[in-house]
This record gives sequence, C-alpha cells and structure tokens, in this order.
Amino acid sequence: MANNKKPKVEADAFYRFYIWYCKFVDLIWKPQRRLENFPLKEGMAVVDYGCGPGRYTLPIARLVGSEGKVFAVDIHPLAISTVRKKAARESLTNIEALLVDSYNTGIQSSSIDLVLLVDTLHLMGDCDALFREIHRMLKQDGILFMDPGHMEMSRAREIVEGTGIFAIAECRGQDMLVVPKAKQ
Repeated sequence: MANNKKPKVEADAFYRFYIWYCKFVDLIWKPQRRLENFPLKEGMAVVDYGCGPGRYTLPIARLVGSEGKVFAVDIHPLAISTVRKKAARESLTNIEALLVDSYNTGIQSSSIDLVLLVDTLHLMGDCDALFREIHRMLKQDGILFMDPGHMEMSRAREIVEGTGIFAIAECRGQDMLVVPKAKQ
C-alpha cells in the first residue's frame, strides 16, 4: 500500500471550478443534512481531513461550539483561504485551517475526538502514511468517520483493514465508523 507519493495539488483553475461546483451542488444536496450521521458532540476536537471549501468544516464548528475545535486540513492553498474567509465572515474562531504538503498535519498526538475523511480516500497516493497520521492524532477512544465517495466500499474496507491499526466498528450505507486499535 505504501508508495511514498505526496498528495497531488490540483491546478488553481480546476480548484476554482470545484468550489463553484460545490456551491451549486450544495444548494440542492445540502451537505448539512449529513451532519446527523457524524458522531458529533459539543466540545469535541475534530479534523476535517481534505476539507476542500469547508462544506462540513463550518457547520461542524457551529455544532462543537466555542469549547470545541475544528482543524480544516487540505493541500490546496485555495481550500485553506476559502475556509479562512468563510470562518471570518461567520465570526467562527474555533476553526484552524492548516495547509499541508504531506500527510503530516502537525496536530498534537492523541488530541482528536473525530476525524472526517469524506470522499477523499480515492485521492490519496499513500494510504499507509494517511492512516498512520490519523491514528497518531486520534485519542484512543476517537473515531474516524469515512465516506469513501468515489471509491468502492469493498476497496475502502480492504484499505482500512490492511492498515493493521484500525478496525471497522460499523458500516451504514456508504458511511464507515472506524476505530483505532491500541497504540504501541
């Protein structure tokens, strides 16, 4: 599974189209209604890994409240600047947008309650590095919420189970709740 590929950054023009596309689709699809599927509680520390333009980041920040924190992580500078602008516009001070150039986020070890990986796994070049980083960030009782999106569920399950550091706790349609195995 490891191939040491860094995540690929899309061209700015493509990403601007993607932001426009998300706005259009979100008018119809309303991603906020999916929030009821996320195991969220007030005060949680959450990572939106591959946050894109913040379609989940901002609603989650409102739900976890001022005692909670949301880390919006992406490899694209336009994603991070979009999230920062939206957060400032809504006066949300519990969002920290992190631009990364590898799988390492720099987030404190064992500090995160929930990591979201929504329709992002198919873009990852090194799933081992990704899951090691998620495992490192999560608290022992933390949860990884995954929606494989453009990837077949069977392939996503195979990747998760192949890590040796996560177990699938539950599958609900396209959603998977994944928990870390004991940390060494």
